[in-house]
Amino acid sequence: TLLRSRFNGGILVSRNGKIIFEAYNGLTEVLKGDSINSTTSFHLASVSKTFTAMATLMLFDSKSLSIDQPVSAFLPGFPFPKITIRDLLNHRSGLPNYVYFVEDLGWDTKNTLTNADILQLMISNSALLKVGRPNAYFDYCNTNYALLALVIEKVSTLSFSAYLDQTIFKVLGMDNSFVFSMDKSEKV
Repeated sequence: TLLRSRFNGGILVSRNGKIIFEAYNGLTEVLKGDSINSTTSFHLASVSKTFTAMATLMLFDSKSLSIDQPVSAFLPGFPFPKITIRDLLNHRSGLPNYVYFVEDLGWDTKNTLTNADILQLMISNSALLKVGRPNAYFDYCNTNYALLALVIEKVSTLSFSAYLDQTIFKVLGMDNSFVFSMDKSEKV
């Protein structure tokens, strides 16, 4: 019983392209009472890294980039020349997680932080960052994927959102999927 549980979300199981189970439970907003359904969008948080990795590898597959190229080849001023796209993809860059250093570097947490802001903070404060040796160890790090989103924008000449929308979401019929932005925050 899905309806008797505290589960809030949707479940879809398919086999050989056919849906064999589909159910939705819970509310989009408790105070409004709107029920979750097949078009409800959910904030995916770190699950979205899968889409970022797929987009990066699509650019690799089309020979628009090599995953062994340094990040600095795409992001001018990036102060760590030995870090490659592969290092970012594999969480082996040695970079610190921006979640833990931006405030220490003076970022006003009342302001929205963009991927470009993260890069600029890293460029401006590279000497203050504790960066490990690239490809020496695994360390799950949001900074890696923020930088990959910037690389995708640079190589594709589209915004990260537009690139994912055009190459993944629309192609796969994911009509209710989008990259979060403040102007779309009412949808989530």
